[in-house]
Order: sequence, then structure tokens, then C-alpha cells
Amino acid sequence: MNIGVIGLGIIGSRMAGHWIRAGHSVTGWNRTRPSAASSGLSIARSPREVADRSEMIMIVVADPSALDRVVTGADGVAAGPLAGKVVMNASTVGPSDNLRVDKAVRKAGGSFLEVPFTGSKAAAEAGKLTFFSGGEEDLVRRCEPILLQVGQKVVHFGPVGKGADAKLIFNLMVANLMEAMAEGFAFARKAGLDPARFLEAYRLNAGYSVLADMKTPKILSGDFSPHFSLKHMDKDVRLALERAAELHLDLPLTRRLKELFSEAMARGWGEEDFAVLYRQVAEKSGL
Repeated sequence: MNIGVIGLGIIGSRMAGHWIRAGHSVTGWNRTRPSAASSGLSIARSPREVADRSEMIMIVVADPSALDRVVTGADGVAAGPLAGKVVMNASTVGPSDNLRVDKAVRKAGGSFLEVPFTGSKAAAEAGKLTFFSGGEEDLVRRCEPILLQVGQKVVHFGPVGKGADAKLIFNLMVANLMEAMAEGFAFARKAGLDPARFLEAYRLNAGYSVLADMKTPKILSGDFSPHFSLKHMDKDVRLALERAAELHLDLPLTRRLKELFSEAMARGWGEEDFAVLYRQVAEKSGL
């Protein structure tokens, strides 16, 4: 199959690599020059060229404005005919963003599926992403074999918009859990508890999680090189709050969390892993 990947960052480049190894012909496009991780791809000059050369197009970009540019821009995916083609968006955006793209793709004759995912750099490398799909059930079934070449599970939530809702909710919960871990480890350090022993006990506690497996090494080492950057999680928390407002839903804990994220962003930590929230707590506590 001819597959296009628009957005060759941490996740998109690894998806492309898995599809190449599975025997597909992959065309890529990136706003900036693709990294060495994208080697083996045929690089297109525009998102439209990717669509012209592909039967299935995967989009993995940073935010709603980037999504609009690569789909409805002058040289975007929907600028040309899409008859018989499937456009999938894995970017974390709001339901209204995906509904807008769905409309543009359908107008051009194509089919659209939202497939935001859970899993960061390590999961992408291992082909263990989990996708939250929104779209027509028949289309989900059709695309699932291709998605399972880069992931381990596809969970269908309903029509377009429902997958986006699920992803925003999950990221909201993960972001709040990260802040709780940051405060807990700072508390333990301030109280003079041995970090290794505290971690050993934490692993036996009901609050331990997969996220703790991923982020406690960063907390203990102070290495906040990105697996999932602060700037992206800050955007996701903002989108979750905007969606909650549409639903007349009050999220007081998350509203305060967004203030903490904004403070960390203002300190220039946007490119670091969102586990950098620990540094924020530690520095405020004089550690």
C-alpha cells in the first residue's frame, strides 16, 4: 500500500519506519527538514503531494492550527481530489477540530478517521501505540490492520469527535497524576526519606502506575529529555479545559494545573518532558 505520513516528529517518523519494514511504500512530509529517523522515506514537497501519492494518509502534527494548515491550506491534503483515499488524524486536538477536517476531507471525496493514541516515544518504537478511533465503524475495521502494524490496539468510541474526547480526558488524568507524583517525591525528599527506599515502597502502593514507571527515573535523575514534551501536554490540558467549558463542566483541579503548566512554560521548559513539573515543585520548596 502507498501510505503518506504528514508530521515526522517523534511519533510520525517511527510510524513511517514500521510501515516501511512491513513492506509499504511510504511518502513523508514535515514542516522542517526530516531527521535521520525518517531515512527510507520518499519526501514530498507538500501535504497535497503526499495525498496525491498515497492511498492512506496519516497526520501527526502538534495542534489544531497545524492540522488546519496541512489539511485545508492552499497546498493541503484536501486541496486536491481524495476519492478512494483515507485520511487519518492522530494529532491530539478537540472534537470540533476533527469534525472540521472530516467535513473538508469528505468534500474532497475522501474518508476521514480520527485516531489519537496513547503511548510516547518508547511505545512508538516498539509498535505498541493504542489508538482511540472516532468515525464510521466500517472504516475503522478497514484501517485497523494498518494501524496494528504500528500499534497494539484500536478502541472505537463512536463517530468523529468521540475519539478526541477520550484522548483529552486521558491526557487530563495523566497530567494531574504527574503533578501528584512531582509533589509526592518533593515531599519525600523534603522529609528526608531515602529516595530508593521510597520508590521501592511506592511500587507496592495502590497509586503506582505505568506513568510512574516512565517518569520516576526522570524525577530521580533530573534528566527531563522529552518523551512527551511539556509544551504538548500544556496544549492538551488547555484543549481539555476548552472542551469542558463547552460541556458546562467545572474541573477545578485541572484549572489550577493549567496555571502550573503556564508557569513552567514561562520559564522556558516547553521542550522538556512534562515530568519537569517535579523541578518546578522542588525549586519552589527550596530543594
